[in-house]
Amino acid sequence: MVNKNEEFIKATMTRVNEELAVMREISQGQGLSFSSLEPQQLEAKLRGVATKSPFIVGQSWTSATSAGNGASYNVFVVNPDPGSYYPVYATIYFGLGNFLTIGEGWSGRDKRWPEFSSDRTMLSAGSTHTFSFSYRVPHVPLGTYNGNSVIWRGDWHGIGVDYDRGSFDMKML
Repeated sequence: MVNKNEEFIKATMTRVNEELAVMREISQGQGLSFSSLEPQQLEAKLRGVATKSPFIVGQSWTSATSAGNGASYNVFVVNPDPGSYYPVYATIYFGLGNFLTIGEGWSGRDKRWPEFSSDRTMLSAGSTHTFSFSYRVPHVPLGTYNGNSVIWRGDWHGIGVDYDRGSFDMKML
């Protein structure tokens, strides 16, 4: 873990909060739900107290629609470190995965819904990145369904690392 000075933390918090404000405005303008870290949560993650790096700072998603319609999910990720990470992926799936281990959540995913990963991505030092997904909503009974995202790094010849995860919901109308 790299020791980050106060100047770095303050500058990164300012930059990320400005980006989140823009992301919030765009998301709400598109009728998407939006969530993001509170300033104290962001600060704790930047200090390395509450997370691994990189980490999720916000997300937006289609939160209500009908079967057969298109939907979207976007996850906003920060790499606050002086080094790059590669290959990094975002994966989404549906089911009760947020409070379970990654393996338990994946094995219990709701297979009526799509699950897929982003293209492999380089998260450069100090960068932010948005992973975006579009999918067709399956024909399932009315109700609320839970979606999950996982940010992880693959390892071509070993075991990858999971960095962070998020949760979102979809209400069927």
